[in-house]
Amino acid sequence: MEIYDWKYLEEQEPTAVALGFFDGVHLGHKALIDGMLKISKEKNLKSCVVTFKQHPLTRVFPKYAPKLITSNEEKIRILEQFDIDMLVFIDFTEEIMGMEPEEFIEKILHEKLNAKGIVVGFNYNFGKKGSGNPEILEHLKNKYDYCVSVVKPVTIKDGQIVSSTLIRNLIVNGKVDQIEKYLGRKFSVFGKVIRGKGLGRQFDIPTANIKIAENHILPDAGVYYTTIIVDGEKYHGLTNVGYNPTFENHPFSIETYIYNFGTDIYGETVELIFNKKIRKEKKFDTLDELIDQIKTDISNTYEKYVLKVKKQ
Repeated sequence: MEIYDWKYLEEQEPTAVALGFFDGVHLGHKALIDGMLKISKEKNLKSCVVTFKQHPLTRVFPKYAPKLITSNEEKIRILEQFDIDMLVFIDFTEEIMGMEPEEFIEKILHEKLNAKGIVVGFNYNFGKKGSGNPEILEHLKNKYDYCVSVVKPVTIKDGQIVSSTLIRNLIVNGKVDQIEKYLGRKFSVFGKVIRGKGLGRQFDIPTANIKIAENHILPDAGVYYTTIIVDGEKYHGLTNVGYNPTFENHPFSIETYIYNFGTDIYGETVELIFNKKIRKEKKFDTLDELIDQIKTDISNTYEKYVLKVKKQ
């Protein structure tokens, strides 16, 4: 898969294009990409996914911009698993934001991408003030010589429509064990292991302090059974997300105890997969009570989850 900035695209072979922001690259997005790939093969077109570098709301209404399920780097990792020829990022600038829908079609889809097949979701909007929609794409298809396919909502057995908004709501409410059926995989974050205060190590419960991007969504404060991937290897983990209210003015942190692990991984980038929420974050009266609870959580999670996985 080749990755491009749209401004630097040179003359293209005819393409089939999937349009969207693709946050999470969930099952609804997969249906859209599959539809594009189908057209690509049927019409012998180059397959292409087009997305924005930033969520449009970061420029239009910054305070309403959502935290992201996937960074651009994570999107690339996931999309590389599809048989896609090109991934094109568009910087959501004032120029792009001010384009009328037909101008977007003409300058980007027609002139830059040579799009002969366009696939969008049922609720896709584009152009100035989001005034472009699938109907406009359909209306202008003959003028710019392309076909249009509009993907219907993807629902699962419970009748819920799969969407990035639904998945974000599940994440922030700590319902991480319900996400896989919509996302197509478990929810995870990538981050760098940084040095913390070393308190856990003093009590023989060392943790990896993981720093992630500020605009990345996280589950609500609490303790989670997790899987941590270090240098391609999977390990069981117990992760605390939050402000550790037992200590005054404790900074927000993501701290993971890794079972049966003793390697120094400071500076390493790891993937943290959230499996199940164990309990809410709690303020303890003393440090001893906190340490006792952590050790209890480690033991209980091992018995309830880790051993179960090991026996499979």
